[in-house]
Amino acid sequence: MTPERYLIRDRAYGVWHREKSISRFLDHRQARTLTMADLDSVLFIEYGHSGKLPLALVEVAMDIGQEKPTGVIHELAKLANLAAFVALYTPASTANPTAPAWNDIDEFRVKRVWPKPEPDWRTLSPQEWAEALVHIRDWQLRRFVNQAAANDEVY
Repeated sequence: MTPERYLIRDRAYGVWHREKSISRFLDHRQARTLTMADLDSVLFIEYGHSGKLPLALVEVAMDIGQEKPTGVIHELAKLANLAAFVALYTPASTANPTAPAWNDIDEFRVKRVWPKPEPDWRTLSPQEWAEALVHIRDWQLRRFVNQAAANDEVY
């Protein structure tokens, strides 16, 4: 295993994603229900607020101009039938107003990993990424709701 590059994990994304911070970009209901769990300080899972249904995987890292390997998240997303993305963020030079110990975020480089992997990065503002997360989660939730359950009487 490769050694840690930094001694301390940057928490700018985790702070940015919290309700108080992300409500700068979304209405209160959307911000409150935009829930995620940090799986290892790098891989986040978006889940449904009420039922805890996993909706998307997002691998997050500070943007230092790197290409991010996506083999594991790609395979995990296929197995789980979840949308998956890589989001690289550029820290702002100013603090997040809702958590002054951490920098805010200026922009994201985002790429869909699964389904239909994207070959190129898209640059999104914090507003655009927050809105994209809402759309991704809504799309995934509709996919799951419209599927018949394995224990349905049809089976």
